[in-house]
Amino acid sequence: MQSIEPPQHDISSAQVGGPGIILRNHRTEPQTHAFYNNYWNGNGTAGANFDKPDPIITVSANDSVFVPLPESFKGRVQRDTLLPATWAEFQISADNDGAAHGDISLQQGCDGAATIASTDGSGRFNGFQHDIVGGAPEAAVRYKPDGTRALDTTVGNWNGGPNLAAIEWENEQVGQRRAYIVGGSGTDDVASANKCLAVDFY
Repeated sequence: MQSIEPPQHDISSAQVGGPGIILRNHRTEPQTHAFYNNYWNGNGTAGANFDKPDPIITVSANDSVFVPLPESFKGRVQRDTLLPATWAEFQISADNDGAAHGDISLQQGCDGAATIASTDGSGRFNGFQHDIVGGAPEAAVRYKPDGTRALDTTVGNWNGGPNLAAIEWENEQVGQRRAYIVGGSGTDDVASANKCLAVDFY
């Protein structure tokens, strides 16, 4: 597994203020990202939203934007609206401490690297920054509806059950501590007391 460097955020072009997400696109072409607020939230459970993204944000190449969100937001952001996709899961204001909390999840697939980081000066971050899709075994791959190569789900969905080859590859390349691969526990939480997290897509 490769080491991870603390993400650096040049947000001079983004007007940052209040609760939300600093969203960075590290690619050399514009990228569209979709935010999904959960349908419902319970104690350690949630009703994932798969069909009503809001907002949808386009980020220019190698640029950052600040996306303001309500404190009630609990959900995710991903590249475009298609699966499989890497998820940055987060809530803006947790019930227990009022801080933003987040992680990276590969349970519904992986279409590239991502990190999530605090912006309150605490230096917390997690995720991964290297490409694990390009060199993956074909048994671990599922192509998106638009033809983009990605890694398949590790937990299953309407397209089929868990992909064991994807689970094995992601455990070798990333590991459960850096991103949720099979759910449960073992992935480090990132908290930011100022209700603002930075999400980088690579």
